[in-house]
Amino acid sequence: MNVVRQFGVHVLQIYWERRSYRTAIALGTITSLISLVQFLLMGKFLQDGNTFNGIQGYGGNIISFLMSGSVFTGFVAVSLGAFSNHLQIEQRTGTLEAAVVMPVPLTRVMLYSGAGGLIGTTVGSVVMFGLFGVVFDIPISVNLLATLAVLALLVLTLGSFGLAGCGVLLITKRGDPVRWGITTLTTLLSGVMYPISILPGWLQAVARALPTTQALDGIRKSLLTNADLGQVAPALGHMAIWTVVMLPLGLIMFTTGMSRARRAGSLGEY
Repeated sequence: MNVVRQFGVHVLQIYWERRSYRTAIALGTITSLISLVQFLLMGKFLQDGNTFNGIQGYGGNIISFLMSGSVFTGFVAVSLGAFSNHLQIEQRTGTLEAAVVMPVPLTRVMLYSGAGGLIGTTVGSVVMFGLFGVVFDIPISVNLLATLAVLALLVLTLGSFGLAGCGVLLITKRGDPVRWGITTLTTLLSGVMYPISILPGWLQAVARALPTTQALDGIRKSLLTNADLGQVAPALGHMAIWTVVMLPLGLIMFTTGMSRARRAGSLGEY
């Protein structure tokens, strides 16, 4: 009976702890539902059979299509989390207040942390592409300059969103709706696991407006079909517009979140 009672107390403790982070709970619940929709769309795509309509523009190879999508999500994750991952570490260890008053600006330290993650993701992606390319004989035709240009602007664009998410995270402590929103829209609508051509017409319009959809299109073309800078220029221009809008907005939201947390005396809370 003691074991059962102790287990019950432990479960209640977890419940009351997580109940206090309502944003995180709401986002987690919605994510579960969206994941189901994502797999249903993936199933619809696979029903096309051997032709796999919608991927011919990227070489027509299903393995390279899915693998490039997997690599892309790694860069999305590290770009969005460049700031918030370090911020959450500081929150969990209770050192955020001390980090804020250090001589080195907190944003610079977060940039260093993000750069380290970006290097690791890049090395891992190169190794994975090389290994799977040999094992599965995947046709890869890379235009390095175009690929690097798209990735660089992707990091800058999503880093701006990540900075905005940090401003929210400073207030909510757990549950970053900005990062969650971009990640969810990317996996569901940007063509990571299936081409956007299988989506309803109105959703295709939404998908094309996303910076991640344009970035993934540019990366697949430059990585798999040797597309040059001129051919990925539409993707670069689209992301540049998003960056011009989001970078100042991200800075404002981060500064506002930091100011509110300081006034509330909640920098040390997690």
